[in-house]
Amino acid sequence: MHLEPEFLSPTTLIDADHPDIIALAAALAGDTPAETVRAIFVHVRDRITHPADTGGTLLAASASETLKAREGVCYAQAHLLVALYRAAGIPAALRYQQVETATGGLVLHGVAIVWAPDISETGGFLLVDPRYPENHPRHSGDFWRTRALQPPFERNLPMIHTDVAPGVAKALRQAADAQELLRTGLPGAVS
Repeated sequence: MHLEPEFLSPTTLIDADHPDIIALAAALAGDTPAETVRAIFVHVRDRITHPADTGGTLLAASASETLKAREGVCYAQAHLLVALYRAAGIPAALRYQQVETATGGLVLHGVAIVWAPDISETGGFLLVDPRYPENHPRHSGDFWRTRALQPPFERNLPMIHTDVAPGVAKALRQAADAQELLRTGLPGAVS
């Protein structure tokens, strides 16, 4: 496997070098990389809530802020997922999905990819979406793809991002709180 070093490197919002991220990644480590991939995914999926479900207003942006708050929008959940994988030595990055809103506009949904050749159907990267915990009514019942895409209203964008997309970072910086971001500030494009 040859991947660019950015798939393991910390960034400002994917702060895989934060002591709390490093400690949790170590605590979740399994005996094999596949076990670690699963444990980290389940932890974020089931223990990091989403403000749309709770009414929370705190807007976490970085992985460490999300871990501390135990809540974050989809982007923040994906930042935490990628940071934990990187802290565990497993290459990971961000992906985005374009979702059509009820009014016909497009917004981005944040997900992650992780290098998991032992459990990926393609023998490489695995697309993971921690948005809906197992007990949530919108959980699809599929272990990894917790929210099935509904074409043509939802689609995966092809680009892999080793850092947060500029449009997402800008939206996170400009929103006053999580509820404002969810109501009016979700970006429709990565730039």
